[in-house]
Amino acid sequence: MKKQVQQLYEKYLKMTEGDKAAAASLALADVMFEERESPIPESLTVAEAAKRLHVAPNTVYGLCARGEINHHRIGRTIRLRPADIEEYQRRFTEESRPRVGRYHFDL
Repeated sequence: MKKQVQQLYEKYLKMTEGDKAAAASLALADVMFEERESPIPESLTVAEAAKRLHVAPNTVYGLCARGEINHHRIGRTIRLRPADIEEYQRRFTEESRPRVGRYHFDL
């Protein structure tokens, strides 16, 4: 069991970008609840989200700080779900469509 916890800790340490407290909490929760799936399924780091959005990581941090994109924190790290990124892209695209006069034309 000790080896299993150590392996989970190392896995979560990579996922949390070196946050030891968050990694330990996730490893412990995984063992306690006997989950074989990650407690944070399909979550992306800020760098991964930035690549999907074609922006710099600092831009993603700003979007999170302003509440423009849904995110969650694990320790000191920020995680984003792919669905939240797609929703932001959809919303951003709708807001930036050209408007002519009083009418909005779908292009």
